[in-house]
Amino acid sequence: MEVETYTYQDTDESHSLYLMIESWFEERFPEPELLPKLGVLVKEDDEYLCFVCADMSNNIPRAYIDYMMTNPEIGALKRYKAMKLAEEFLCERLRDHGYSLIYGMTPHAGVASLSQKLGFQVDPTPNISIYKLL
Repeated sequence: MEVETYTYQDTDESHSLYLMIESWFEERFPEPELLPKLGVLVKEDDEYLCFVCADMSNNIPRAYIDYMMTNPEIGALKRYKAMKLAEEFLCERLRDHGYSLIYGMTPHAGVASLSQKLGFQVDPTPNISIYKLL
């Protein structure tokens, strides 16, 4: 398995990757320009297995993990190994940039369970996300 970073750019290749990632997401996926700049993809034999990204704050050492997604056509064990590799790579990059905390929210029990296996602390209280497009 190999890891590569992904930041959306206005190219055919980048847009094709965006459409592939979007197809894995069951809910509404953000427009390309709203994706965080630090994205990570894992692939094996030219097949992409997972994507995760982090929104990096400019003034405090914490990042928000977002869009932990895997290719639904891949087996569960391979998806887990790919996401573990992606998450480790992402955390290493964040540490290199001086970040000391990564956090996120999910309404999905499966993502929470995976996150625990990856070393995240999970608070089971329901959270409500709020956002506003400007």
